[in-house]
Amino acid sequence: MGGTHDPGMAQVNGTYSRLIDEEILDRQTMGDHRLAAELLAMFVAQLDAASLEMATCPSERRAALGHALKGTARSLGIEEVAACAADLEVSPTPDGAATRLGALAVALRREVDARQSRSG
Repeated sequence: MGGTHDPGMAQVNGTYSRLIDEEILDRQTMGDHRLAAELLAMFVAQLDAASLEMATCPSERRAALGHALKGTARSLGIEEVAACAADLEVSPTPDGAATRLGALAVALRREVDARQSRSG
């Protein structure tokens, strides 16, 4: 990729992917970019908190967190996070899905921060 990449792409585990489906986000926010930025920032905070809690909580709580994250991520067009959260919902034992969710949280925070920088 020559050291540059599309600003809408985020790197997770060595590969670039589009974390946010702009069409879904625009539809949910009726094109209001400030609202989209606020919702994304709130979701990143929710995702960060859930990722930390998942490291030590019982499997029932991990499944509930996965369920909540899945719904919010899908509504914002963040399908990769939704898919990972769905994996945790059905198999909440600590494994690769929890680790992947943490990596996605970091990548999403970078993407949201970059969006805010680009919008001024």
